[in-house]
Amino acid sequence: MHSVLLVDDEPFVRLAIANLGPWGAEGFELSAEAGNGAEALAILAERPEIDMVLLDLSMPVMDGLAFLRRLAEARPRRQPAVVVLSAHDDYHLVREAFTLGARDYLLKSELDRDSLRAVLAKAGAGSAESQERDAAILERRHVELLKGQVLRDLLTVSGPGARDLEETFQGLGIGLELPFLVACFWVKDLGAVAARQGADGMARFSELAASSLAQVLAKWGRGEVVAMEPGHAAVLFSPPAQAAAFGADAAEYVGRYLSVKVGFVLGPVCGAVAEAAASYHAAHAAHAAHAAHAARASRSAESRIVVLARRAIRERFAEPGFSLEDASLAVGVSKNHLSFEFSRETGETFTECLSRTRVEEARRLLGSTTLLVYEVGERVGYPNVEHFSRVFKKVTGVSPARYKAEQA
Repeated sequence: MHSVLLVDDEPFVRLAIANLGPWGAEGFELSAEAGNGAEALAILAERPEIDMVLLDLSMPVMDGLAFLRRLAEARPRRQPAVVVLSAHDDYHLVREAFTLGARDYLLKSELDRDSLRAVLAKAGAGSAESQERDAAILERRHVELLKGQVLRDLLTVSGPGARDLEETFQGLGIGLELPFLVACFWVKDLGAVAARQGADGMARFSELAASSLAQVLAKWGRGEVVAMEPGHAAVLFSPPAQAAAFGADAAEYVGRYLSVKVGFVLGPVCGAVAEAAASYHAAHAAHAAHAAHAARASRSAESRIVVLARRAIRERFAEPGFSLEDASLAVGVSKNHLSFEFSRETGETFTECLSRTRVEEARRLLGSTTLLVYEVGERVGYPNVEHFSRVFKKVTGVSPARYKAEQA
């Protein structure tokens, strides 16, 4: 089993890759995620079992090339196999990445399940099987289970005394100091998210939300993220004086990157964490009815991928050559993935939406200007007047010339 670290500053890119990846039975485990090179180095220092890295090249704080330069220092004995992720215009960065030890690369715009499986298999073939690595993976899973149980217990019972807590934290590597507060987060529009993600996608959505909370946590203080149930999480946070600012920043960050509405509430210090858990469950109950209503009212709330694709159509529909591939480059996913998500969420294909947008603008111009039919076609992205007429009639039922005459 190969243990993979995914490094990209864009949460939705990580979500797409996690959903595409050949994880589990195919011999690869997505073990950890990081939002920049500095976070990735810290994870590698603590996780010796990780032997593969999927690495974005353009990131804040520490980019992919800086990560590669520091990798030998951070992992002097056993280097992980690195596959870089790049945009279409980053070839000069890819070349430098190869000189720094990267084994392969993938274009984000062409990323799909088959290409990801192939490049992971190729990179993994160069990594020797290791019983030591497999044992480390099993040990890590065991520690994470114990750690999660301890943290959940803190949210539901009064827990042990301060001295016992400190010893437990130290033994399990829990990054928390006494005293601490509990920040409970929930997705307000959970029903819409569930309709969008489907049953299989909600677990991954919750993982991504927890990962995003951890990214903000690293900026503000120390603590641990506890995923409770889909769309809900708690963060045990210290120091208490920074908790309110952290909570507001984390709610805004998760909401912005996952295109959801996030609420949060702060609970008391560890002497009364059970009370904080009660606040959490009260907040969850208060929003359960709202989530159910949202699920009925909005069966197909749009993801950030589709929102960005629609924006690209609005901004670039007048370009004659604008296509699904151009939109996928702008969004940062493969054209196949964008095509599937766009059709699933909107009920129409990308091409149908583009044609409808162009025709709507053409109708406006035909009815409000003195432009000739071919001039209108050129302005909305159809330099060939015959093609423009066919598309216009297909959408509206009449030819552009007849439509213009009827508006006179």
